[in-house]
Amino acid sequence: MTMGLAVVASLWIAAVAAQPPAGKVPPELGREMAEAIVAANKALGLESWPAHGVEPCVDRGGEGTTAKDVSAADTRRCAEKALAVDDFPNLGKGYALAIPMSSIGPITVVALGMDAAAGFAAYSCDPGRKCLPTKIQPATKWGKRLVERQQKACAEPETVWIPATARVCPGP
Repeated sequence: MTMGLAVVASLWIAAVAAQPPAGKVPPELGREMAEAIVAANKALGLESWPAHGVEPCVDRGGEGTTAKDVSAADTRRCAEKALAVDDFPNLGKGYALAIPMSSIGPITVVALGMDAAAGFAAYSCDPGRKCLPTKIQPATKWGKRLVERQQKACAEPETVWIPATARVCPGP
C-alpha cells in the first residue's frame, strides 16, 4: 500500500513539474509569439523596420501625398507569406495574430494567446526590443494596453486575423 502511494505521488509530482508555472507562457511559445510579431511587422513595414533596411511586402508608396493605402487583402497576403507554417508551428494552436486596420492600412500586430497561453498577449515593438507576452489585465500599464488592443481588434470587423478562423476574443 505504501509503495503504491509512493508511486502515485511521484507520478503526480512529475506531471506537475512538467507543466509551466501557473501564470506564465511556456518559454518556447512566448518566443514564437514574439518572432511572429516581428515577422509580420517586417512584412507590413510596421515599427520602423523599413528604416532599418527591411523591404516590406506591401507597397505603402512614399510619404505624405504619395503614400498608398494598403488593403486588408494585401495585409493578409503579406502576413501569411511571412508566417510560413514550418517556422511558426503554434500559430492557430497556441496563439493567433490580430492586425487591426485603419483606412490607410495595418496599425499594429497583436499576438493573443490560446490554450496554455490563454490570458496573455504580446504586441508590436520597435526593432531591438523584445515583444514578450504579458498578462492581459487592467491592473498594470502593459496589461491595460493589451486589454485595449484586444477589445479594439475584436470590435472592428476589418481586423485581419491569422489564421482567419482563430479569433481570440473575451466573452461567451
